[in-house]
Amino acid sequence: MLWEELTAKDFVLAREKARGTCILPMGVIEKHGTHLPLGTDVMTARKVAMDVARIEPVVIFPYYFVGQINEAKHVPGAIAISPRLMYEMLDEVCREIARNGFKKIILLNSHGGNPQFIQFFIQSTLHSKKDYVVYNVPMGIPEDRKHEVTEVLGTDDWGSHAGNVETSMVMAVRPDLVKMDQIEQEGLKDYGRLKHLKGAFTAIGWYADHPTHFAGDPSHASIKAGEKIYEVIVQNVARLVKAIKEDNEALKLQEEFFSKWDKI
Repeated sequence: MLWEELTAKDFVLAREKARGTCILPMGVIEKHGTHLPLGTDVMTARKVAMDVARIEPVVIFPYYFVGQINEAKHVPGAIAISPRLMYEMLDEVCREIARNGFKKIILLNSHGGNPQFIQFFIQSTLHSKKDYVVYNVPMGIPEDRKHEVTEVLGTDDWGSHAGNVETSMVMAVRPDLVKMDQIEQEGLKDYGRLKHLKGAFTAIGWYADHPTHFAGDPSHASIKAGEKIYEVIVQNVARLVKAIKEDNEALKLQEEFFSKWDKI
């Protein structure tokens, strides 16, 4: 069900099997501490999408790394696309996915800096008439299953960036790319340089706390933990994908909404 591996003939069959549903796994290219690969987000999103497709058949769009990561421009390896192009690129890609016969497009995000952009993008799809619907499905862990992850990690310190959870996820898919002997201790520190602004938001907030672009002790990470994390995430995403594939209301309501434009 990987878009780029299908022949043109097989593509049509896959689209039918997926009931016109396509997953676009989203991440970015950025530093993940000094022990994880720059492509951690796209790798983990792709892994989840592939596992989900085995449960709920969907066509998977190729690796997509055009996301919001301006806060990492000060460290090596980041690919930060301009905001306007970032929006236009996702818009064009969704239009092309739809032109190829998919009326349901699922954005599966694995990067912490993308949610606000994705929400804005999806809200903006109502700016012009469309014959497809874009859905957002995060790679989160449901509240009622968080204890399973904590139990297998042996700690409730998951780490927000390149910590125990992300490190375990990479270990489970590409252990050869994890370099635990290269962890920088400086990155474990939360500087809190804008703590006097608690409750407010500013673009430089992440840098203020984590200038080395690393947040979370990964010492409890393991392949076993990564496998459990994927299991929990995949089951949750598959449940949402099933609901989306069975959804007949969103597109109908969207068409109703657009039809009222001409009656104002």
